[in-house]
Amino acid sequence: MRAAVRIAVVALTGAAGAAAGCSSDRPTPAKLGALVFADTALSTPAGQGCADCHAANTAFRDPESDRSTSMGAVAGRFGARNAPSAMYARFAPPLHYDAKARGWVGGLFWDGRASSLEQQAGMPMLHPLEMNNPDKASVVGAIRRARYAGQFREVYGADALDDVDAAFGHVTEVLAAYERTAEFAPFSSRYDRYLGGRSTLTADELRGLAIFEDPRRGNCASCHPSRPGADGSPPLFTTFGYANLGIPRYRNSKFFVQPAAFNPDGDRYVDHGLMATVGDPAQDGKFRIPTLRNVARTAPYGHNGYFENLQYMVDFLATRDVGSADPAVQWGAPEVPATVDRERVGHLGLTPRDIDDVVAFLGTLTDERPADRAL
Repeated sequence: MRAAVRIAVVALTGAAGAAAGCSSDRPTPAKLGALVFADTALSTPAGQGCADCHAANTAFRDPESDRSTSMGAVAGRFGARNAPSAMYARFAPPLHYDAKARGWVGGLFWDGRASSLEQQAGMPMLHPLEMNNPDKASVVGAIRRARYAGQFREVYGADALDDVDAAFGHVTEVLAAYERTAEFAPFSSRYDRYLGGRSTLTADELRGLAIFEDPRRGNCASCHPSRPGADGSPPLFTTFGYANLGIPRYRNSKFFVQPAAFNPDGDRYVDHGLMATVGDPAQDGKFRIPTLRNVARTAPYGHNGYFENLQYMVDFLATRDVGSADPAVQWGAPEVPATVDRERVGHLGLTPRDIDDVVAFLGTLTDERPADRAL
């Protein structure tokens, strides 16, 4: 299963794990988290780890971008959603209603159902369409057999793995600690260097930035802020809010053909997004606004993977209500029409060149590793 991909993933994650935390050989939660993240023995059946759907060389999202959603540990099982990048997730606040913004903000997953990295880390391990472990005891049993089990005891005490609930909590803690390291939020893109006066943007990238920030044109920055905060903190390119962009149903989704035990609605399935988390019909079909950092490396796009490339996604946001300039492109009806954002997207009046320029700008948000900059 994904052997070639896993070799690259483990190599990258292993190197990162060595750098996580301090430089000594003493184990730390972050170092342990890197080991757990790469461990393919923590699924049922064994063979899938966190890194299989969140690979370092693809900005910590699924490297198998030919599928609209990620396949779980059991061959042929697919979830309903596109696995998002885990990068910059540590900055998401807990899910809460923001009276000033007049909407829900924060949380993890597309629907905000996890309020912390620790809570999020444990959920895929117990999900039948993901790592498919039947219970926490199965995960803890695999940890007890792992070559790094002694490191858990060194960090958390001799009895660290004795109690199942406590041990599972330690597993989620170390994964969260790893996700809080600089590897997941390096702020090393060319745009970061541009903001710091250490790089320049090309003419098309500058035009794209101008469109991105212009409230009368792209207005993208209203949901994806592009300027440093008042305290000088670099922009995260998301408000962590929620929106229904009017994305159509992805009719080729492999989730539609899952057994009834996992999808009783078959091809009639509708993803209700945030509404399923907060129980408010006004939030039907709304999904968390993702960061645009590394967006050029994280295809496909949309909660259901409907858009196979970035050009297609930007074209949709610009022309959803008026029709694409490309006569071969026909936008489908929104999956959840009642709550579609009709104000900020869908009729932006951008030309094909404008769209090209925005895509060019988005390419400057890709984080560069030291090895990339040396080439």
